[in-house]
Amino acid sequence: MELEVKDMSCGHCAGAITKAVKEVDAQATLDIDIETKTVRIESTRGVNDFLSAIEEAGYSPTVRA
Repeated sequence: MELEVKDMSCGHCAGAITKAVKEVDAQATLDIDIETKTVRIESTRGVNDFLSAIEEAGYSPTVRA
């Protein structure tokens, strides 16, 4: 799945998002590109689980089409 997080702007943001994703699925693989504000997640869990976790961390993710 690919998410856009428009309010992610630095390494601290990426760290907080990584922590939120890993709390949902510790086995998830994650690729974060701060420049394009993209978070790619490979997991067996549903996208809504990750959207909720990232929102709880203080960010505004949307599913990138």
